[in-house]
Amino acid sequence: LKGPSINVQTACSTSLVATHYACQSLLNGECDMALAGGVTIELPQDRGYLFKEGEILSPDGHCHAFDHRAQGTVFGSGAGVVVLRRLEDALADGDHIWGVIKGTAVNNDGSAKDGYLAPSVDGQAAAIADAHALSEVTAGSIDYVECHGTGTYLGDPIEVAALTQAFQETTDAQGFCRSGSVKTNTGHLDTAAWVASLIKTSRSLHHKQMPPTLGYEAANPA
Repeated sequence: LKGPSINVQTACSTSLVATHYACQSLLNGECDMALAGGVTIELPQDRGYLFKEGEILSPDGHCHAFDHRAQGTVFGSGAGVVVLRRLEDALADGDHIWGVIKGTAVNNDGSAKDGYLAPSVDGQAAAIADAHALSEVTAGSIDYVECHGTGTYLGDPIEVAALTQAFQETTDAQGFCRSGSVKTNTGHLDTAAWVASLIKTSRSLHHKQMPPTLGYEAANPA
């Protein structure tokens, strides 16, 4: 995403893939407008869960993304959709433009994954590097990354390691880029996770503010 004062990168879930292919259809002239999004409804509503050590669900009912207490996520219900158009068409018609998607990339690291629910560092880094290259941006120009950020003991360190590896392909700078995750507000919205991240990030660009990540005390030591 590109806004008036900030470059932003996002990473999340199934609705990301829908957005990727919607963008490809627009660029290839297969359509002039696309709707991309996702919906997840947890049923029954407000149900609880039994915490089990080493699994994905949080022991305290909160998602502490990138925090030293990150031991799991919580699931939530949500839906979101975005309207996508080619930039020149949106400008010509006077549309309100919340953000510009400069490039997208997806991949699948298959058997190289660190686990059933966790990608490999190399696979995730490759997707990030591809997105940078296709967007024609260098990592040093990115001020904020809206992350997957599930707040799991294994997933958060993998994501940060992958981002670091990809960023180091185009910059030697350190300590310049912030990260966050909407999951600390909403829980993990599964198929709607990416579109929630995209909407949050677009609003951040509009207001020129980086919202805080809830439930954060100190960095995950890993």
